[in-house]
Amino acid sequence: MYKQKKNPHTRKYIRAKYWLKRKFLMIITAFMIGLSNSINEEDKSIFGNQHHIEHQDKID
Repeated sequence: MYKQKKNPHTRKYIRAKYWLKRKFLMIITAFMIGLSNSINEEDKSIFGNQHHIEHQDKID
């Protein structure tokens, strides 16, 4: 078998493809982390408020 020489344009295309893939995954990951943090904060505010109200009812 003989070796095929790679076209320099093909290398640039492959590099660009991997760069886009990394950036896309970075954006998706950041979005998912932000979404999970906002859900976590919402849960803390809901449950924290409920505990505070129940505690006031016991004092009264």
